[in-house]
Amino acid sequence: MTLRAADLSAAALDCPHCALVWCEPGGLGRLVGHADDLLDEAPVSPPSMDVALDARPCPRCPGVCLDRVPFALPRGPWIERCPYCSGTLSPASALPLMREALARRRAPRPVVEAPVALDPDVPRWRPLSLRQSALAVPVALLAALVLRGFTLPSLLLWGVRVSLHELGHASVAWACSWKALPLPVGLTLIFPGRSWTVFVGMLAAVLGLVGIGVMRRSAALVVGPALFAVALFIGTFALDLGTQEMWVTFGGCGGELVYGATLVLLFHHRMPDRSRWDYFRWAALALGAWVLVDASMFWRGCALDWSRIPWDGSFGEDGDMTKLRDQHHWDELKITGRYVALAKLCLGLVGVWWAAHLAAAWRRERLSGERRDTPRSQPADARPARGTPR
Repeated sequence: MTLRAADLSAAALDCPHCALVWCEPGGLGRLVGHADDLLDEAPVSPPSMDVALDARPCPRCPGVCLDRVPFALPRGPWIERCPYCSGTLSPASALPLMREALARRRAPRPVVEAPVALDPDVPRWRPLSLRQSALAVPVALLAALVLRGFTLPSLLLWGVRVSLHELGHASVAWACSWKALPLPVGLTLIFPGRSWTVFVGMLAAVLGLVGIGVMRRSAALVVGPALFAVALFIGTFALDLGTQEMWVTFGGCGGELVYGATLVLLFHHRMPDRSRWDYFRWAALALGAWVLVDASMFWRGCALDWSRIPWDGSFGEDGDMTKLRDQHHWDELKITGRYVALAKLCLGLVGVWWAAHLAAAWRRERLSGERRDTPRSQPADARPARGTPR
């Protein structure tokens, strides 16, 4: 094979008959614009006595055959290289392919963001905007006040109020370590008398919630169960059986007010992401506002007109108000006065909670606005660009 000089700067020789380019060590890299002859290091293979039949001899080293190695992994292009002098022999048509492989390697790789795992400690919580924080609770309470004057909404939402009523009975019974099962049909199965099984179960649940609250650094999950623990010890050990029965009876209508306000308060509370509270909290706000407003307005009307007090039960038996009057000697003034006071307390807590979260939303909005308006500071060593005036 007769070779002639082709590019002295690259120390390359090419054969016009077979369109092959021979380069001295380092010459192929200078031809394609790379520091080395190979883009990737050739895989090391164990020495073999077998020689391929189509192996070409090295033009510089007599009796030595060229090895076929990849210019770039994993797809090549492939070239031939001498294992002794490291000279390379490659087709002239492979030079553009080598430059393309080099360009692809130098191109910046797109940044692929790793999928974010659903960590219960880092829920995907979207804080309410300033407008939502300002309008959600007042609009829900006002809508409930308007809709309670219509018969159809009252009939449709009657089951919600009854369920919270029975849950109120059961909650006070559990705080007294009684066995109780609330049913959403206007009935709660209650077994008077202290049960150590109920006491231990309630205490274990309270301690578990407090532990979760400490791990999640949630004040609500610590304060709420802690208050119930205090009520559990007072109701179980400090009250006699007659006083327990009185507060269990009072807890029915009281539960409507307390749990209605709780649903409204939970609207602003942060929940784990798996609960999908971002969506369900709007329904909780609507139902809680309805029950709170409906029960508060009902007892306000009863305070103005004692004939509206519900003396009978749902199934024709003596109602809760009759038991409070006949067994525990509560008169009409005491009955309506305590429920109205509880309603004012619940509405006051809702108002304070709403104002606190409105102030927090306003601070978030102001800080985000300041970040958008603040220009980015230039580095200390940055110099202003000087342009030539036209």
